[in-house]
Formats: sequence, structure tokens, C-alpha cells
Amino acid sequence: MTVPHDHEAAEPRGTAPSDALLPTATGPTLSLVSRRGARHAVVVVEGPIDYHTTPQLLGHLTTKEMQEVPLLVLDLSKVDFCDSSALGAFVDLHRRRTDAGRAFGLAGTQPEVHRILELTRLTTVLPLYATTQQALAESQ
Repeated sequence: MTVPHDHEAAEPRGTAPSDALLPTATGPTLSLVSRRGARHAVVVVEGPIDYHTTPQLLGHLTTKEMQEVPLLVLDLSKVDFCDSSALGAFVDLHRRRTDAGRAFGLAGTQPEVHRILELTRLTTVLPLYATTQQALAESQ
């Protein structure tokens, strides 16, 4: 029987030592699914919108294709948390799109997200819709 030297792994080949670092995710990410119509884009967002994920959301929403669509609706029905960076992004997107003569709205806000929008009085600033269908119908 051969005893492994200090520099040899005691585990069978092809397996990682028990104290090895395995690759992990670098942080939370959002799932973003876009649907495009002739005069609108709907982006279904899934996951928390916070300091870590807001750049991902803004990167998606500020592409040339998204900037040029007349109506942009964020479907937040699968978002149960947002922080101040998300609120700032919503306000900034609304302002930029309004200044460019384009529309923006949030649809399907969950109770916790809606509560935050109410507490910050953004319900008086941002166009909110119960559903994506309502947003599309009212914007025609």
C-alpha cells in the first residue's frame, strides 16, 4: 500500500477535496423576459430589485431598442422586494422616457412593492396598472 505524499490528494481522482472552494453565483440576478409589440415592449421581471440587481435591469431597459419603443411596461408581478435603488431607477426611467415623448408604466405590483411605492408617494408620480393588459389597453 502506498501512502500519499503531502502534496498528493487523498481523494480519488476527479473529485474535489472536501475543503475546496466550488464556484458560486456572484450575487442575485434578475430574470428579464421581454415581449415586443408594434408600439410597446413588456418586460417581465422576476426576482428582487435592489442595489445588486438594479444595474442589470437598467442595462436591459436602456438599450437602443428599449429606448425607442413608444411604451415600456415593467411587469412586476413576480417581484416581491425592491429597495431605494429600484425606486430611483423607476423615477429616472419615467423622467427620461417622458422627456423623450415616450411612455412608461409599472404593472402588477405585489403588496410589499406597492406599499413601498405608497410610502414614498411614488404612486402619485409613476403610472401604475393592475395588469400588463390594463397598461396596454389604457395606453392606446
